[in-house]
Amino acid sequence: MTGRLRGWSIALAAIALGCLVAATFLPSCPLSPKGADAQLLSGLFGIVDGILTILVTGVTETVGLTLGIVGGTVTTVFGLVVDVTSYLNRPIQCSGGLCVNVTAYSSTHSDLADVNAKVLLWSPKVPTVPAGKQYDPRTKDWASVVVTCKELFRTEKRLASFFIRASFHDSMAVDVSQCPGPACGGADASLLLNIAEMARPENSYDDFSALAARAAKKIASFFDVSVADTVAVCAAVAPDVLSNGRLKILTGSGPGLLRVGRLDSARPSPPGNLPPATASVEDFTAFWAARGITGAEATALMGSHALLDTQACYSGKDYCNPETSDCTTVRMFRWENHYYKDICSPTITVTRLTPEEMAQDPADTPILSMTQPEIDAEARQEMCKFTSKEGRAMAMNNLGQMRRGARKELVAGPEPVRVGWSNKDCDAGAAYGVNVTAQCPHSNTWFYTANDAYLGQACQGVGSTAGATAVRNAARSYVRNQTAWDVTYRTAYVKMVTAFATWSPAATTYPTYINGGECPSGIHLEAACAQSTPGLATQSTKDLYAGSYTGLLIALLSGDACKKCAQGVCPQPQQCGQCTAAFNKRLLVADNPLVNEANCCHCSTVLRSMRYNATKDPKDLWGRTYVTYTNFIVRWPDVMPISRPAEPIPADQGGPVPERPLDTTPFDDSVAPAATPLDGAEPQYPPLAPEGNPAELCPAADGTVVKVQGYPSSPFRWTPFTKPYASPPRAQLAASYLKPGTNLTVDAYEIDIYTAAKDIGCPAGKPTWVMTYNGSVPGPSLRVLKGRQTLVRFNNRLTPANLTGTPFSEFHPCEGPRSGRPISVHLHGSASLAPYDGWAEDTTCGAETKDYYYPNWRAGFSWYHDHQLDITSENAYFGLSGLYNIHDRAAEGGCGEAWNLDNIPEWDMQFKDAVLDSDCQLYYDRAGPHRNNLYGDINFVNGVPWPLATMEPRWHRFRWVISAVSRPFKLRFVDAATGADVSGSRCQVIGGEAGLRRTPVPFPAAGLFMGVAERYEVVCDFSGLADQDLYLVNSYDDRRMKAVPFFCNSHLVMKINVRCNSTGCPPAEAAAAFPASPAPNRPALDRVLNQTDIGRALAMVRNKECTRTFRFGRRHGHWVINGESWHTARVAASDVGHNTWEVWCLETGGGWFHPIHIHLVDFFVLARNWDEAQVHEYERWIGKDVVQLDPSGHVALLLRFGAHRGEYMFHCHNLMHEDFEMMRSFSVMPTPGSRTASTALPMQSNPTIIQTLNYVYDLYDDPAYAAAGPKPTSTVTALRTPGAATTTALSMPIDRAIYRIYYPYGSVNITSAAGALLANPTVNPWVVPMCKTQSAAP
Repeated sequence: MTGRLRGWSIALAAIALGCLVAATFLPSCPLSPKGADAQLLSGLFGIVDGILTILVTGVTETVGLTLGIVGGTVTTVFGLVVDVTSYLNRPIQCSGGLCVNVTAYSSTHSDLADVNAKVLLWSPKVPTVPAGKQYDPRTKDWASVVVTCKELFRTEKRLASFFIRASFHDSMAVDVSQCPGPACGGADASLLLNIAEMARPENSYDDFSALAARAAKKIASFFDVSVADTVAVCAAVAPDVLSNGRLKILTGSGPGLLRVGRLDSARPSPPGNLPPATASVEDFTAFWAARGITGAEATALMGSHALLDTQACYSGKDYCNPETSDCTTVRMFRWENHYYKDICSPTITVTRLTPEEMAQDPADTPILSMTQPEIDAEARQEMCKFTSKEGRAMAMNNLGQMRRGARKELVAGPEPVRVGWSNKDCDAGAAYGVNVTAQCPHSNTWFYTANDAYLGQACQGVGSTAGATAVRNAARSYVRNQTAWDVTYRTAYVKMVTAFATWSPAATTYPTYINGGECPSGIHLEAACAQSTPGLATQSTKDLYAGSYTGLLIALLSGDACKKCAQGVCPQPQQCGQCTAAFNKRLLVADNPLVNEANCCHCSTVLRSMRYNATKDPKDLWGRTYVTYTNFIVRWPDVMPISRPAEPIPADQGGPVPERPLDTTPFDDSVAPAATPLDGAEPQYPPLAPEGNPAELCPAADGTVVKVQGYPSSPFRWTPFTKPYASPPRAQLAASYLKPGTNLTVDAYEIDIYTAAKDIGCPAGKPTWVMTYNGSVPGPSLRVLKGRQTLVRFNNRLTPANLTGTPFSEFHPCEGPRSGRPISVHLHGSASLAPYDGWAEDTTCGAETKDYYYPNWRAGFSWYHDHQLDITSENAYFGLSGLYNIHDRAAEGGCGEAWNLDNIPEWDMQFKDAVLDSDCQLYYDRAGPHRNNLYGDINFVNGVPWPLATMEPRWHRFRWVISAVSRPFKLRFVDAATGADVSGSRCQVIGGEAGLRRTPVPFPAAGLFMGVAERYEVVCDFSGLADQDLYLVNSYDDRRMKAVPFFCNSHLVMKINVRCNSTGCPPAEAAAAFPASPAPNRPALDRVLNQTDIGRALAMVRNKECTRTFRFGRRHGHWVINGESWHTARVAASDVGHNTWEVWCLETGGGWFHPIHIHLVDFFVLARNWDEAQVHEYERWIGKDVVQLDPSGHVALLLRFGAHRGEYMFHCHNLMHEDFEMMRSFSVMPTPGSRTASTALPMQSNPTIIQTLNYVYDLYDDPAYAAAGPKPTSTVTALRTPGAATTTALSMPIDRAIYRIYYPYGSVNITSAAGALLANPTVNPWVVPMCKTQSAAP
């Protein structure tokens, strides 16, 4: 065997860098460390004709015995027997794209040493085997290890952070009570991490532990060093690469700093030896102190979390798109002190969760069955996490397999701690050294761990213990001084990786410290330096390769020294430099800058740029020798491998993507659920049986809070129906204007926003702080006539002075030069120009004023509410909403409303829920129980809890809107005495968000389901019910209200006493006001969508075709739309054509429900779950702007994108989801070039019309158009004050004709030709019909 194996002595032991990276990432490598017996035969992987091979060549019997080869097999430390015979007998060995015929080469290179074969079999350096007992770090090429790690990290930066994390876990996940000893812990030979750490989300995602383990074992195998040393050395190199050379732990020269000679462990590190997520800062510093690390050093070490890959594409202020940009310099690849800037930036909240509360967090949308936009978003995130094509290919392979179900997605369990990070008081970070100009606003996404959050709180002043103080002082120091962090980190790192290492006998006897430049194997002369470019080899290059030059200096070097340097190890290290100098002098062109000691002389195994190839190209007819270029490691410099084209990691082969199942459970809206009156024997219970056991749903008499599905109740027992019903106050007209010579008017209203303490009926008798519009909650109702434009001026009085003493505070961006609490007002249901739509970042700060101009182009039931980015839920919950009713009553100057509605009494109602604390304040905890939804136990109608109303026995018209934060309602009337349904037989649904329906439909006896922000108009006949009592109830729906808690009185909304008034009951003609057979009505939406449009859209849906699909889901703990959010990729559709129609398909990405609001447009609901029959009758052929997306549901919508161009929002109207960025935008562009240009209204092809409309939209398509933005309140004149300023403000929309598509008159900016076209309803279906002469309102 000796003779046979000797011819196979290694000629090439090369790691092509691409091979190392590719083999590290390939998911099919047999090196996958999934258990203790993970394939311990490491080797070096490459791709040859699509087959993975391992670089193992023949060895002598002596070497074979040293390696443990018996009969062609190797037995691992865990008893796994691996047959290596086939590897030892392959004539051609390849590493990535480099191959060599070992048989042919060895016949001319008999001097090669068998010892080089040792690098080809992984030999774990565990204490119980010869490899561990004989491990001597003094004989290893540490310079080669360092340069290999460095080049590996330069190719794939993410591996640098992997190695750093591995070094932390391997060094610190020890049982200090068992150290030193076999039970201490440390770097395991196959896993690198303890089992608990491998399960943590940040470690398990993307197979972090597997990737780090593969790379470490390949390097350890090649250089015959321990895995533990490999991890320690490479992790020391990583900051050097990621800081661009600023932080060097290993300097390459001078005294050694890092001790080597660690032995590997034969067992995983014991679990439970790292701080849990719930560890306080005191627990955390105590953990480090037990390991010899000070608080300042521990804080410095934690700064490596600046590299956490949860940041993905985040670059500091925005998100990088790898499809269009180079994302290799995003934050996760930069060794900078942004970690400290983040954790020291307010405001961090840390909430420990009970198991019940942990169960509230929804699971992520699975990758399985993702739509293409979702998988594209996921792919962008993954592409940002890798800098090498191999890493990205691996990520795409994984995603493709998980999407098809070929690979299981690893899902991390819920964390016991919830971290919140808001921009509240962000500017306060200046006190801790944070540059708030650059840092605020910071991301809303907490990228780090709960441990980091506790450190951040310490930096922000929380805690007075010694541990908290040490962390605080250190973190603030590192914020201000990056060098201070670097210096402390270097010292702390060396301490950390040394403290609990197990040393080999040689390393114990001879402690070895390295600087990373050690090269015991000798210096070699290489030909790479002789020729700068690939191509034909020059004679000088050949001479240098052969060492065949002569001269006086050469003679002094004992004859053939240069030849030996060229073909092996220099007899003396300095001779390499001498040979280089001698060679350079004999060149025809002396002093070739490439030929110098630095370029030509290297450690025998160092990774270098190889330009020379002495092997003749067999395809070259002339047999010429070529110079090639590649990066690889060689042990003998004259090994010139055959170059093969690089072969990429094969892409995932694809295949069918399974469809996500939809909930197609049949329903029957005509069946009323049972409602059971209680006998009153237990007065603490409600008059109707609640949805569950009253003892578990109702607060105790002593104020004990109950929790229902994790949501707390108020600490009071309420008695419903004790307060009278009240309508919101009517907004008072401030001014009115009629443009002379026209029929165009503008009515003005002025609304102040300020705080107030209100009596809302809290049983404790204390007032409740709220934010108000003009002092009322809800705000004042606006009742305006269709065709009369309005100017609504909002003055933000939420200044710092006015916020003092209230529960409310300033918030970004209203900190600094601008101050106060920010607001933005959205008139929900209005097709307003983009700057007046309430864009979430069109902020009005304290002491600022913004004028909003509304067109009021069609009748409909709208409402206005706050829409400020990040805090919409808070502002709206605490009171900022109001009703806005656009009517068309003939008696008030309109065209008249259908179905005799002018003569029916109206009741406009807002429904919402809330919860109070013991001080009667509205309870809102977005870091705790309300982080995903806010559900309260008190139902309010127009700000009154469970009111009592008296109504006459006649027809009544109800306008209903759900203004809750999260809770949907399913409303119906029942008989108070019997619980029998009333609404199913006495009520009809006549309208919704976009006005009246085509025809009324029966009220669903099961209840009218209404998600947040949905509006419906209902008429009910109470004639014949005199002296009876009714309840308006909220019926539970176990399918559409999944996981919605119902408290003691959640099923009750209000009580109605049907009574005749003091003069008697209404006459019969009044009682029968609504016609028995209503004539068809033509809604405004039917003017812009004809039956041809509708037929084409229905045909698309029947073929399961959509113009666009948006899935509302959750990824990585965040609410997303198609995998993206407001800050990661705001614009979801940039090519929506002006006045075109599209079919949008919306679906849930999991088992949640979402009320979806699309700004600007009205739409029809065409199908649910691809089934037209599953559309509820009350939502069919009615103009809507909100649609309820049911759990595991799908809905198809038909939208006409008019009347304006510009960028508009669409989002989930569960305001908690919206605040956590389940919101994106679409941009309505000029029709040509848009996705559905063929569906445009005919008017879009008229150049005269387009030219006049562009006059407006070229300015007003920007939702943050500065000219329409807020102004200091001190610079504006109150609208009630007559004068030039008021007239200018009122006349502006008419003079400039900003709403000319509705009102094409009154402006010199419209030519007569354009005006005539726009005024023609057969040409412009948006034009507003004006039936009567208007005048300025008194």
